[in-house]
Amino acid sequence: MSESTVYHVIAYYWQDFKPVVLIYNLKTRQLSELPLTVIDFTASASKSCVGRLTEAGYTPCPQQIVLTDAALCADCRPPAIPVMSCVFEPRCDGERCDYPDFCTRPHVVYLALYSNLPKVGMTSQKRFKERIIEQGADAAAVLFNCENRLAARKLEKEVSTRFKIAQEIKPQRLLKQWLSAPTKEQMMNVYQTYLQKINAWQTTLNQELTIFDQYPLSQRPRSPPRLVKTAGHHRGEVMGIKGRFLIYYTPSGAKALEMSDLVGRSITPATNDDSK
Repeated sequence: MSESTVYHVIAYYWQDFKPVVLIYNLKTRQLSELPLTVIDFTASASKSCVGRLTEAGYTPCPQQIVLTDAALCADCRPPAIPVMSCVFEPRCDGERCDYPDFCTRPHVVYLALYSNLPKVGMTSQKRFKERIIEQGADAAAVLFNCENRLAARKLEKEVSTRFKIAQEIKPQRLLKQWLSAPTKEQMMNVYQTYLQKINAWQTTLNQELTIFDQYPLSQRPRSPPRLVKTAGHHRGEVMGIKGRFLIYYTPSGAKALEMSDLVGRSITPATNDDSK
């Protein structure tokens, strides 16, 4: 029996509305994309640093450091993000570190909709569309422009508190929205309701709601997919992919796999193609 080929998952990202999972063949030392039509692989319980992926190519982590939450060790982390915790909770407006570009660039506060579920968020101005696709929202609009990341984060929290809009929606609630396609009229009504409330407090940009409906969805489940643990075996026909979730069909019902949690893990396909 031939030895199974093992791949290291080094990235999960979207190219417009195309989801991409990059895997690294530990035997041939080559990069490839994981097919996302039918899946059949086993994912490891542990994660290790994914190394560096740049325009010049891919460099594996020389130490293969085992990690828990983050996908990068300190040595492989891009210099543009000197303090990883600042990605979620910026500590300053960029004056306290040697790499201020990440925090000082213009940011936006936006309202995203998952069918009729609203969420407030913030991101850099130039990454608005990419961020919405990464999060799998059905529609979104920019509420405010902000001069830096810290200002955007503060305003995001203020909007969330004042108008009781979630900054994060639990996976179980999101997956229930997959059963049917939301209508534009439904989402417009929700958006206008919140926009009117927010404008009464502080004038927004009043932008038109943008619909995001080009995700690869071949079919919808009949009942809410069951969120499964990332570690373990996954086998089935892919029904759709939105944001960080992949839904696949099994005889026991639809299951949901959190693709972003695959990054850093090793996967072993049930059928190996050593030519990759």
